[in-house]
Amino acid sequence: MSNKPEMGIDDAIVLLLGAPGSPGSVPGRLNGITRLEKLVFLLEKETQAPEWLTEEANFEPYNFGPFSAEVYKAVDMLSAAKLVVDSGSKAASDEDTWEQRNMIGGELAGDDPYATRDFELTDRGWRYFHALAAELPDGAIEDVAGLKQRFARLPLRQLVRYVYQRYEDYTTKSIIRDDILGRRP
Repeated sequence: MSNKPEMGIDDAIVLLLGAPGSPGSVPGRLNGITRLEKLVFLLEKETQAPEWLTEEANFEPYNFGPFSAEVYKAVDMLSAAKLVVDSGSKAASDEDTWEQRNMIGGELAGDDPYATRDFELTDRGWRYFHALAAELPDGAIEDVAGLKQRFARLPLRQLVRYVYQRYEDYTTKSIIRDDILGRRP
């Protein structure tokens, strides 16, 4: 019997939110569902997280590259549990609203084409983050923080381009592929 704690996608989201970010970033906060989704994708692909996560997000190619219904479900569950505030706000540009404008997780966006979903840990969420962090193997929080510091503050288009260039298999159904990568012969 393993002593490995159960760590699901909801836990990965809490850890991403709570991990230290770049200087000047708001602690416990990420802006945009597309950004959050791409960070969970990179967490699975470019960190040691698969060693401690007991659930996969099951990403598959979709309209905007790698997509996971599990990430959307996890965010909704975290919000219902009052661990995360999921608030709609005005996006800086329409690039932050690709998925909402095309009805992927757009319930909060309503009819506003420039609304985005932002996520922030509540006090209860911070307590849960610290409890989760205590269960992780040595170096895991630093691994998550390194990913967050590297990618969370990038302009969304640059983050998506990075994912598209590194993981082209996940762009086969993308409706923005040519826009992000340029037309291919």
